[in-house]
Amino acid sequence: MSESEREARRHMRALGEAVGALRAERTLTAAALAAAAGVEPERIEALEAGELDPDYELLLALARGLGMRAATLLGHVEELEREG
Repeated sequence: MSESEREARRHMRALGEAVGALRAERTLTAAALAAAAGVEPERIEALEAGELDPDYELLLALARGLGMRAATLLGHVEELEREG
């Protein structure tokens, strides 16, 4: 696996962790977040497991479902990456 692939996986894991933490903070189930975001629950579960590389539309939908701007969501991801 190349360094860029490893870095992409780290970003995916950090995003999944951030979404999971924000979802838990709001006491939402994966199904509830999926409904609020207008996506399938399996996509939320795969994202939180670090198995899904989200596209721009999914990032926007997740942010909307969490009640925040996409930039704020990505800020949480950056914090996790700095900590980890």
